[in-house]
Amino acid sequence: MKPRLSFGSRIHIHVGEQFDTLVHRAHFLEENGFDTVLLDDHLLYGTSSAIALDPFSAAAAIANRTKRIKVGVAVTDLVRRHPAILAQASGTVTAIANGRFVLGLGSGDLMNQAPFGLPTDHRFARFREGVMLLKMLWSSSIEKPVSYKGRFHNLTNAYLQTGLTERDWPPLYFAAFGDKMLRFTGEEADGWIPHCHTPETYGKDLAVIDASARQASRPSDQTIVPSYYTVASIANTRGEADADVVGPAKFFLALIPEALRKIDPSIQHPGRVWEKNPDPRAQREIIRKIASLIPSETALNTVIHGTPSDCIEQISSYAKEGCREFLLTFTPPSGLWSGDEMLPIARLFSEGVIRYFLEEYDQVR
Repeated sequence: MKPRLSFGSRIHIHVGEQFDTLVHRAHFLEENGFDTVLLDDHLLYGTSSAIALDPFSAAAAIANRTKRIKVGVAVTDLVRRHPAILAQASGTVTAIANGRFVLGLGSGDLMNQAPFGLPTDHRFARFREGVMLLKMLWSSSIEKPVSYKGRFHNLTNAYLQTGLTERDWPPLYFAAFGDKMLRFTGEEADGWIPHCHTPETYGKDLAVIDASARQASRPSDQTIVPSYYTVASIANTRGEADADVVGPAKFFLALIPEALRKIDPSIQHPGRVWEKNPDPRAQREIIRKIASLIPSETALNTVIHGTPSDCIEQISSYAKEGCREFLLTFTPPSGLWSGDEMLPIARLFSEGVIRYFLEEYDQVR
């Protein structure tokens, strides 16, 4: 039997909007059949249009005012947030959400670390150690404190009192792309939340994760949810949708040179040269210049875009490679930060795409 596909959407607010607008968007998605709502974790964006909220506080408020939809952070890192603080915060939101919280984790990005004097080296090693501590602390109690001496962190008779049992832990989704992160995802994650893939490259990386999970002898009931986190646009014509999404699609490919090399090795990328510039606004301009050199077709092959039938075809291609969850950032005509313009796009997606896959699932069940 075909597994049921699930769908989520990222939400945010821009300068001039009130927080209740964010809650309203989460309600809208819940009422229109989406399974998950996602929040960024940024200290800054490099654009004056954005508001960078603390996602855990925002997730708690949204969870308290919704009933069914899952609330996720996609993604945070273990550099800006000490594992103990992250374990407590995510455990608290999990309790508020009655188990509807999802925690996305990545190794972080220079733009949100370097300006604040945070370390930017040894990213994978820090990530791996941080995840281990996170799980250790969730398992701790006053009766079972934990001690640990590591490369980056130390614990001495430490324990948390979040009230969580092991079955209550929020699922951990890793934003993995490199080989080390992919293998670690297979060993330790509950979900995979990558960006910038074609169906073909998605399937190849998922195979690495699956092989790692088998090598780690993970029990069959510890399945890893394969997700895809990407920008998306849907309209009555393919041309309209492509015009809305191609810019962001190019930007994200420019931001992740490893992705571009996997998708099309013939395209030259200078690497993360923007990391040498200390100004986040200048960094974004450097990324935009790199993005302008990426062919539109290459970028569009990594996103969900077009008419409802186009989107259905593209989603089906990723699903054939094993993807089970589509987490989308809708791109309105006025750009990513154009607020309520995303709501009619989300409604069209719900009516034309989500409904199709629900009906298909019901027919084969």
